Formats: sequence, C-alpha cells, structure tokens
Amino acid sequence: MSRRDELIAQYRHIHETKTYGRSSEVMIGYIQRPLDDIPKIRSVLDFGCGQSRLVDWMGAINDAKVYRYDPAIPAFSEMPVDKVDLVICTDVMEHIPEEDIDDIFARIRSLSKHAFFNISVREAKEILPNGENAHCTVQPPPWWRKRLLKHFRVVRRTRSPDPTAVSFLTWSEAKD
Repeated sequence: MSRRDELIAQYRHIHETKTYGRSSEVMIGYIQRPLDDIPKIRSVLDFGCGQSRLVDWMGAINDAKVYRYDPAIPAFSEMPVDKVDLVICTDVMEHIPEEDIDDIFARIRSLSKHAFFNISVREAKEILPNGENAHCTVQPPPWWRKRLLKHFRVVRRTRSPDPTAVSFLTWSEAKD
C-alpha cells in the first residue's frame, strides 16, 4: 500500500467515525471576494471536500453547477468531471505527502485554469488512528507559493480567516 493510500484509509476512518472536514465552511466570504477577477463561474469543484457544504453555497452564489471530490469519502471518491471554471481546495494540501504535492497541483491545474487554495501551515489538532499528525506536510507560505508557481502562471496571495493558514488564488495564464 502506498503512503497516499495509507493516509486515505486513515482519513476515511475519521470521516466514518465523526463529523470531520467542515472547516472550509467559514471560508465562503474569503473565497468569493477575490473571485471578481475570474470571468463568469459556471462550474465549481471542491477538491478534497470532506463533509463540507461550502461548494453548495459557492454554487448558489454564482449560479454554478457544483461537484465534489474526496478520495476518503466513498460517495465522492471518483473524480466527477474533467474540467470546471474553478477548483476550491481548502484544508487539503497539508494532508498530502510532500512527495505527492506536485502531482496533486498538476491534477488540479488539469481541471481548471483557476483555483483557490487555503493551506494550513501548522500541525493539526487531529491525530490519525495510526498516531500520526493529520497534517503530514507543514511548510511556510513561501514554500507553498513556489510549488504552486510550477503549475500556475499567476499565484496571488489572498486573505485567510485562519492566521495559521495561507490562501492563494491562481491562474494558469496571465490575467487580461
């Protein structure tokens, strides 16, 4: 079993035993405000959605079709779409092993020209069933920005409601 598969199994166990993965719900205003720079949003994917309803609110505000993907939740474990106008990815990347970060950023970039990321830069309060901290990749904001710039041409830092997290809005091409 790969490290990624092992972690997915750990997160699946947490999702099955408690309400987990809803921290992004406080992000709606922080995500929506900077989206004025993006043309009409008709479709949104919540990549690593957990148990959050954030994408439902994004859909209602933008009159957009919404999709969910989270490999740790059986109902959302298959990627539901090939392309969307926007990917939101909140409280996810710090759960990805460092060796898989670039693959995940590339996957997200293949889904959309635009993405919003909110990434924790501290250890989690949650401990996985195997005793590990739930945040396996804890890095400072400049490290995350540099990694994002490998995949997106424009990476703009934006405000996060969590002082122990960093948010970025990205474009795969220069803004008009």
